[in-house]
Amino acid sequence: MPVDRELFEMSAGRHIVSTAMISLNHPSAAMMRRKSENVLRLKADGKSTDDIAREAGVSRSTVTRILRYVERAAAS
Repeated sequence: MPVDRELFEMSAGRHIVSTAMISLNHPSAAMMRRKSENVLRLKADGKSTDDIAREAGVSRSTVTRILRYVERAAAS
């Protein structure tokens, strides 16, 4: 699934602020952005969900959630 990284960053930024009510400059927001970017990079490399979770250091459900969010953001 091709991912528009600029669209993801813009959408992810709005999602983080509106849901968690934290600043985009907050360390946890930056950490989530890095994890999300890593997940997207690994997906673009053709890795499976299990491989992505292992390599990115996140749960399988986190990988699925990130990919689903990006897919929905791209569709709107």
